[in-house]
Amino acid sequence: MLKQLINNTLKVSTLTCFWLVLSACQSPGVLVNTEPKTFPEYITSGDILPIHSITTIDGVEINLHRRDKKKLIVLFATWCTDSNRLLAALNNSPLLEDNSIEIVAIAREEGAATVKAWRDKHGINVALAIDEDRSIYKRFAGGGIPRLISVDEDNKVIQMTLAEGQAQLSKIIWH
Repeated sequence: MLKQLINNTLKVSTLTCFWLVLSACQSPGVLVNTEPKTFPEYITSGDILPIHSITTIDGVEINLHRRDKKKLIVLFATWCTDSNRLLAALNNSPLLEDNSIEIVAIAREEGAATVKAWRDKHGINVALAIDEDRSIYKRFAGGGIPRLISVDEDNKVIQMTLAEGQAQLSKIIWH
């Protein structure tokens, strides 16, 4: 009798869990959303880069309005899988060796200690800065990371791209 009671309880529990999963899938956007997320963007192609300089986590100031180099700005977070994939690819790309490009990756809402530990763990050679209060990020977009912002020598934004998924470096546009 006890065995039958346990079996019946297990059946009811299993059916209840199954029903909860199915009912959650019926609610729009709860578990499955096939529409790509869109976030407000505050810069467009042709705008002047809204930040003039930034200090890296190593205390080096980078002038982002110098006119002799293109710039690649990466907005990311150390906890984000797409950000990790992007920065690993960038770290191993020939872009780091190109002296005509200034590259800096800015960690959103993270402190220097966290970003330094992440950099050291992953062997990242890209210049890294932090945006602890999201004040820099808010000049570019309302959400979504990682973001690639390519900027020409005249400090005009060429393109800002939400670089989720695979082949992220192929999303960098220089013209």
